[in-house]
Amino acid sequence: MNIKNTRVKHIIATSLCIFSATSSANIVRVDQVLGQLNPIEQRIEQTIERAQRLPLPVPVPQVSIDELKAQISEPISSLPNVLNININSQNTAFVEVELENGFRAIERQWLLMANSQQLNTLKQQNVTIVSVKNYNALNMSLVRFNVPQGVNSKSELLKALNLDESAILDRNHIYQAQTGEPTEKVTPNNSIAPYCTQSVKIGMIDSAINTKHSAFEGANITTQSFLPQGLSSPNLHGTAIAGLITGKGAKLNPLLGSAMLYSAEVFYRQSEYAQGATLFAIVEALNWLVSNKIPVINMSLTGPNNAVLEASITAAIKQNVLIVAAVGNQGPASQPLYPGAYKSVIAVSAIDSQNQIYRWSNKGDYIDFAALGVNVVTSQGNGKFGRESGTSMAAPHVSAALSCLLLKHGNNKTKALNELTSLAVDLGEQGKDNTFGYGAIYPPKSAL
Repeated sequence: MNIKNTRVKHIIATSLCIFSATSSANIVRVDQVLGQLNPIEQRIEQTIERAQRLPLPVPVPQVSIDELKAQISEPISSLPNVLNININSQNTAFVEVELENGFRAIERQWLLMANSQQLNTLKQQNVTIVSVKNYNALNMSLVRFNVPQGVNSKSELLKALNLDESAILDRNHIYQAQTGEPTEKVTPNNSIAPYCTQSVKIGMIDSAINTKHSAFEGANITTQSFLPQGLSSPNLHGTAIAGLITGKGAKLNPLLGSAMLYSAEVFYRQSEYAQGATLFAIVEALNWLVSNKIPVINMSLTGPNNAVLEASITAAIKQNVLIVAAVGNQGPASQPLYPGAYKSVIAVSAIDSQNQIYRWSNKGDYIDFAALGVNVVTSQGNGKFGRESGTSMAAPHVSAALSCLLLKHGNNKTKALNELTSLAVDLGEQGKDNTFGYGAIYPPKSAL
């Protein structure tokens, strides 16, 4: 870690300890602040990292102690506690709020996987039903509804709605794209072969794709938006993911030689750098991809554990689908993030070209594989090429490999996963570990 960062952290910790010695009533609050120093440190280091990746001859900014203090005085999250997502200056699509645990959700909005009896019960309660939808591909029905002010917990809601604990009920949570600052001036990736040259179907749940980018000339891409009417999806993250999977050019080699890419657009713009997706949109995207018989779905997104998300993922997997997800860029001390942390989902961490773990990659016993995700060349939403980093960039490697292996093994998931595991290069402790999983998946020297 940068020496300046260390000093700042020690100064803050020492000051807080002195303060707490004179006021015992503030001990708990001090501990809470100290517990947030790691994410503060992460924000500072990420800021410096972005600055250092700026193309020369632009000078690398020197970050002063005063600037670091300014960063520390800001909220941990760059998003306000209450955020209106506007269609235009006069119309608001929805309002998202920050919850007690730091995750976000649509204000007072819940989802229930309801049978007919539960739906009838719900209609008799003091709630506003927004929509009732049947998802045939997932074999489930989902009710979206708003609750009155003051109902703040699942246990309170279950009691108020006269539903038992078995009800699949949860908030309409917000999930985040794992984005980083792009760098424009690049050199090509090391020459790689695609995982296979045959035509394979693959899906992604992400943001919009700039399909007019030169990297996608002749590409077979089908897109579908699951955002409210009038709300558009930014194309930064989705273009980068699609570029890795099927993008071509002098600087870019695709992971799949001939992909039929189905892209579900779920992300909306939260700020200049942040993108969010509602759980409701993700469920709709899953249903669409499963209905199109997509064998592998890439989900380079993370968020909280959610009963409806887990049930939807389980329903998709029962339809002979494999789901690959990024583990997240919150650092090795982060709590598990989902859907990657579900046992049924294939979770991918990121490594660099020297086989070192990406320093912001999450760790945990749920990690299955690692793949190249640091300073990788891909397409950008602005029509250019650049380098991107993060677990989002690593996940498509595993998605592409599995797409090819499923084709090779006649859509037998067990055989495909077994071969993928055999191809993994063990980088950490012998056997499966919390950093690299079973090991790293590399582009092959020749197609699988």
